[in-house]
Amino acid sequence: MKYLLMHQNFEVAEIDIDMDDGRLCGMGKVFCAERIPVGIAVHDGTPDFDMLKSWWMHRSIPISRSGIRKALEVLEMQTSQELLTKCMGLSLSDQYWVKPQDSDLQWEDVNFFDNEFSEDVGNILFGDKPNGTLNMLSPEGASDGWLKKKWKIIDGKRCLVKGGSSFYQEPFNEVIAYRISKRLGIAHIPYTLSYEGKNRMPVSVCEDFVTRDTELIPAGFISKVLPMEQGENKYAHFVRCCEHLGVPRVQESLDELLVLDYLIGNQDRHAGNFGVLRDVKTLTYLGFSPIYDCGTSLRYDTPTVYIEPDLDIESQPFLHFHNEQIQFVQHPEVFDLEKLAGIEEEIAEIFNDDRAAAYIDAARQEKILAVITKRIQMLTELLEQQPWETEELEQGMKME
Repeated sequence: MKYLLMHQNFEVAEIDIDMDDGRLCGMGKVFCAERIPVGIAVHDGTPDFDMLKSWWMHRSIPISRSGIRKALEVLEMQTSQELLTKCMGLSLSDQYWVKPQDSDLQWEDVNFFDNEFSEDVGNILFGDKPNGTLNMLSPEGASDGWLKKKWKIIDGKRCLVKGGSSFYQEPFNEVIAYRISKRLGIAHIPYTLSYEGKNRMPVSVCEDFVTRDTELIPAGFISKVLPMEQGENKYAHFVRCCEHLGVPRVQESLDELLVLDYLIGNQDRHAGNFGVLRDVKTLTYLGFSPIYDCGTSLRYDTPTVYIEPDLDIESQPFLHFHNEQIQFVQHPEVFDLEKLAGIEEEIAEIFNDDRAAAYIDAARQEKILAVITKRIQMLTELLEQQPWETEELEQGMKME
């Protein structure tokens, strides 16, 4: 079926979508090459079709999402891209969408920033049974990540509700990361803790930081703007891509990201869970988004008895270990770690609740606090060792 790829009310290109599985299967006339999604190569005004297909697939729920296979079965769909098409590709992270070529729909009629949306799909993704006729019009089809999540309208605000995995620690980690960032003056989305369902499962809740006038461009797409040069490491390449696009405060923002991720031992800061914000009308880059998605931290997936606070934890996205990656920080002197004095007591209050204790018992709480204390100490010692041992760092970069 023929659709128009839209960017708000701007017509971008004609596309064909296979209605059997929701996959992008063809492309026609391009109307506005400058509004082709970032990271897709454009030659003589024509976007690379394989890259456009990959972008559309990336936009849909990954098959690794917890509960997605069961949800698709309930929804009687074959692929998550079919769900994405049913939702017109609409998202609460950017302003792209698709509409039938003969439709007179306008952005103002359908966008989820101004219009209400159904929570049916989100509830099914959380394992709830459908009740009556389903309304598919929701932003769920364009949400990424492997943990259960759903969008809800809470007090008129668009909020993302996200669950945990085996030890249910991720929602608590989101709140902890926010509390640490707040003390250090690092731009971070505020997170709160809540409980969902009959088992009162812990979930994190945060308000959408994207507005109807802005959009998030994930780092993975920024990195595709320019080819990597010979001998260039991932960090230098990403910085060069950002500077090429005119993104402000690149190194300062990356410093904040790397410092926070070191402190919490974030194991999954991949190129899809950080990025930059862009003005939709002018296509001007506004800077990095506030930090979000820090759940995969603090030994979240490790059985309590095996949690050790002083291990060199694996990292992403630039090098394999935090003790190496932290040396990309350009201005360590701006981080006053003394502001974290007593943070353990503040974090302990997060667990001071019978509902929290049902998931994170006293032994695990103690281990989490020990990890935080130790990593603050380790980072303090590292920052005092300036200048960095560049020879060791360069070796690590060459291995990339």
